[in-house]
Amino acid sequence: MAEEYKLRYELGEAGWADVIIKSGKISHKSSVSYLHDSLKDLAQMAIDLKNGLKMSQALFMGEPGELLLVVRVENDIAFCEARWFHDWASWGILQDTDYKVVVSGNCNVSDLVQQITNILKDIFENVGPTKYKKLWIEHKFPVKLYKSLVE
Repeated sequence: MAEEYKLRYELGEAGWADVIIKSGKISHKSSVSYLHDSLKDLAQMAIDLKNGLKMSQALFMGEPGELLLVVRVENDIAFCEARWFHDWASWGILQDTDYKVVVSGNCNVSDLVQQITNILKDIFENVGPTKYKKLWIEHKFPVKLYKSLVE
């Protein structure tokens, strides 16, 4: 049975955001840097899951450290694991096995897709692609991915 699994992504000052992942009473918050296009990863994850892929992941790079959200699907349940690396495994500084699971849980795939879609919708409607690009410096708002989710 799927349980409460919540994902939030909140833009902060220029080049920064926070990702908050909660499962039951366990919660983890990580700072997210402009060094990686995490919002695009989230949008792609939602599309992957919506299209029936059985595995997807999104990276949230901090300075230093990074959080990797790994989602595996079985029988329409998304099994989610947030892996914390104290440095950048994605850049080869650490082994990809050198992590600590900070939050794990599950939810219905459609619930996770909807949570991600809501994150994108909130940013699209309340910040907009132009201001997002100014805030996020290196990366544009993933308009095409967002539009394919809301169609």
